[in-house]
Amino acid sequence: MIAAIVILLAQAAPEPNAENYRRWLTFIQPDAKEQAYKEIDWRNQFWPAVQEARALGRPILFWTMNGHPLGCT
Repeated sequence: MIAAIVILLAQAAPEPNAENYRRWLTFIQPDAKEQAYKEIDWRNQFWPAVQEARALGRPILFWTMNGHPLGCT
């Protein structure tokens, strides 16, 4: 079993070149399901989001991090 895994890992993936460029481009582009998060109306202020969620009866995903999420640091 381990030998089969080692053999599979040893095989190199084909390098992107002019002939297979379109196939690689299609392969690496995210599909519609992977980009569904872009359809969410994100809010960047907490309290207005709370008020809106209460009015609509929806939950809130509270995302916090160190630094500005829009890269404005």
